[in-house]
Amino acid sequence: MKHLSILIAIGFLMACSRQNDIPNDVMSIDTMKTIVWDMAHADALAQNLYKKDTGSIQLKKMALYQKVFTIHNIDKKTFYNSYDYYQLHPDKNKILMDSVANYANRIRGDAFKRLD
Repeated sequence: MKHLSILIAIGFLMACSRQNDIPNDVMSIDTMKTIVWDMAHADALAQNLYKKDTGSIQLKKMALYQKVFTIHNIDKKTFYNSYDYYQLHPDKNKILMDSVANYANRIRGDAFKRLD
């Protein structure tokens, strides 16, 4: 009986640690944060540049997104596979979004330092 409870405890600990691991086919939070940041910029750029051309704004966004994928040497499928994973795991998505916000604050702070 003692051995059975030890095995159950070990199994439980292993199961918990595996849930925190990110699958191999999903990009890490560190990688995703810069891509998400660039995607947000691409989206904002499309909104500002093409706001009068509402009929084709979605096509223009997709073209800008593709440029972001090219810059980061990934494809659309890889990004959306990872993005969907984070959307389905709110705990990891919160960490990702907090990382993006911290990254943005760091970049913003560096930009203001250069203005001094």
